[in-house]
Amino acid sequence: MRRISASDAIFLDLETPNAPLSIGGLMVLDPSTAPGSFVRHRDILQYVETRLHLAPNLRRKLVYHPLGLDEPRLIDDPDFDLEFHVRHIGLPKPRDWRQLKILTSRLISRPMDMHRPLWEMYIIEGLEELEGVPDDAFAVLMKMHHAVFDGAAAGATMWTFMQDAPDYEPLPPEKRWVPEREPDMLGWTVSSLQEGFKQWVDNVKALPEMGKGLAASAKTGAKGGNLADSFRGMLAPKTRFQQPVTSHRVWDFVSLPMVEMQALRTALGKPKMNDLILAIIAGGLRRYLNKHGELPEKPLYSFCPINVREGNPIDGGNYVSGMRVSLATDIADPLERLRAITESSLGGKAQATAIGGDFFAHLLAMTPYPLRHRVLGEMLSMPEKFDMETPAIANVVISNSPPPRGGHYFTGAKVICSAGYGPILNLSGVFHAITGLDFESTISVTSCREIMPDIAFYMDCIRASFEDMKEAAAGMAAAAAETKPEAAKPEASKAAPKRKPTVKKPAARRKPAARKATPKKSG
Repeated sequence: MRRISASDAIFLDLETPNAPLSIGGLMVLDPSTAPGSFVRHRDILQYVETRLHLAPNLRRKLVYHPLGLDEPRLIDDPDFDLEFHVRHIGLPKPRDWRQLKILTSRLISRPMDMHRPLWEMYIIEGLEELEGVPDDAFAVLMKMHHAVFDGAAAGATMWTFMQDAPDYEPLPPEKRWVPEREPDMLGWTVSSLQEGFKQWVDNVKALPEMGKGLAASAKTGAKGGNLADSFRGMLAPKTRFQQPVTSHRVWDFVSLPMVEMQALRTALGKPKMNDLILAIIAGGLRRYLNKHGELPEKPLYSFCPINVREGNPIDGGNYVSGMRVSLATDIADPLERLRAITESSLGGKAQATAIGGDFFAHLLAMTPYPLRHRVLGEMLSMPEKFDMETPAIANVVISNSPPPRGGHYFTGAKVICSAGYGPILNLSGVFHAITGLDFESTISVTSCREIMPDIAFYMDCIRASFEDMKEAAAGMAAAAAETKPEAAKPEASKAAPKRKPTVKKPAARRKPAARKATPKKSG
């Protein structure tokens, strides 16, 4: 049994019927690489079962103290039922990409059963009309709750089910899985009081460092100006993204070829790939809002989560800090926008480093769980309090979770497409998940129908922004070639002076030098 942290519990407190806090991703697979070039549902059940020991949280459920003394605990589910979690469905007609994205939107909009382990896997067949996909392909949609899995943990759990080769087999478990016993009331109460006291002592000890980190972060953010101006500039401009969310999810993604992304990055002087992707998204946001006549004069801001985990992400939990980055949407030129984003990103990382990776975890744990749970519940029960006039520090969320390198196979079927998704909240109604595979980078977007009713158009805006960046890079290269000075040509001499002939003296005979061993080339 493990007590979840205050950082984990906040995702239970923030969840509402309109905002289920699940994360995960969709993969499309080609079964032609699997043994027999065919994958049955019972093969998938057996395959998943043989890998559950690699991710123990998949068998654990949340349990709550009867008196609500502290955060819930994770304990093995004695009634674990794999077929409840792994579900088999078919894609409705017309069975194209649009229908698959609509189905994904509906599935991720549904809350999970909070009395079972917090994950679901959907096996989706019937993809015959998906352009660029084999007729017998199938999809896998993975859902995990943010209270147990942050972005890094969710990614590690998803890729635990992957093979490096079609016929790779994982190490078997050391022993047969036997669920642990549920805690008794007295023992749990004593444990809650002991852990609560220890947490309080740790928080008191952390106060001096938290104060130093906060002061250093504020000083870094001021950038030579005064702190009052720095705090006044923290608020993001008002946009359609800052309003209450509904349960009607929309989800879509854009895949950008990695070869083109790397070539673009080289042409631009090799900025960080994360900054380049932020600039592409910023151009898409600028186009989208400008088309609707809603582009604010001030730049939009993004909140970018930062993984501060030191241990193995497969252990689960939330170990996340974050930085706030200006998207420079007030700048029309793509290259100038990229430079501004790079500068803002450097400042955001400096602030995040100054404040420390565990600052927010300690800050949440300062408030006892019963009080924190009650206050947040009261706040979230009044959605009318949230509107476009409510202050917000960021307009959108952009989370980058690159997959591990190498081949990716599921039951022997090769992954040919991968896209993620994330949660949206009141005042933060657009979530960008950056993932992909070795050969492509994927930008996926989660929102709701009332905030972004035309998400396909937003995808067009991101594609257009990518083309704008490539065109700007080509223009920069052409301008550099035109201004490059020609190499000075040597002038021909009028009359070259005659050189006296030199007579070579015979060289003295030397002993032959010992031959050096030539190293063999590695294979």
